[in-house]
Amino acid sequence: MFLRLTDLAKGLLSGGVSAGNSNALTNSKGGDHYYARGNITDRGPCPDLNALANQGYLFVNQRSHLRPILTHTAPRDGKNITMPQVEEALMAALHMDKALATAITNALRSLVRKDGTFDLVLMRQHNVIEHDASFTRLDFREGDNYNFQPTLFRKMLDDANGGPVTISSLARTYVRRNKESRDAGAPALPWNLWFVNLLQSVSLMNTAKMSGELSREVMTTFYEEERFPEQILENGESRTLIGLVGYAVALLFCIVLRI
Repeated sequence: MFLRLTDLAKGLLSGGVSAGNSNALTNSKGGDHYYARGNITDRGPCPDLNALANQGYLFVNQRSHLRPILTHTAPRDGKNITMPQVEEALMAALHMDKALATAITNALRSLVRKDGTFDLVLMRQHNVIEHDASFTRLDFREGDNYNFQPTLFRKMLDDANGGPVTISSLARTYVRRNKESRDAGAPALPWNLWFVNLLQSVSLMNTAKMSGELSREVMTTFYEEERFPEQILENGESRTLIGLVGYAVALLFCIVLRI
């Protein structure tokens, strides 16, 4: 996921992008939420939103007062998505509280067209939300900033020294990827994207709600398949904006102290 400082503030102060009914989306095991991976040509570099599309959460399934005309009938194509849809999916599928869902959704605003929609592929735009030093994707200057890279993923697992991924192992990955990126000639991230990168690094940790540890099975399902495991979808504990920031602070602490 992706957040800026301004989005954090808006998430805390705003009542949300919409007053959508999160109960309109059913559990991933039933209804429309089976897993079917979409074509990479219609996807961006964000595995979270790709996964929500692959599992059928990003689509309009009824008319609403906000969008009186049904504009999107293909749950997995990653096209013509609205900000209210994203916010609703984050709350319904991933049990995010309103503040966190709103903050994440607000970060997408610059991608939205005049008709109120955007496509996942638009997220490939460099230094808007996508940025260099990704844990699992190449830098923009390398010609492909959206395809998942198995070699980089294996290195992230190796940073955990054979155990589950933790905040400490993510700190090692963060330091390593930033060094690799700089050594390859990429410029340093601007401060706003540095903050985005920090939050993205712990996003899955906050979403998974697994006591600060991510098993290799969970990591593989999420990154290689771009699918949220059932244990994440079925865990109804609220994911909060404060929790995400807390993980980011812990990550920064480990980075600075090289823990």
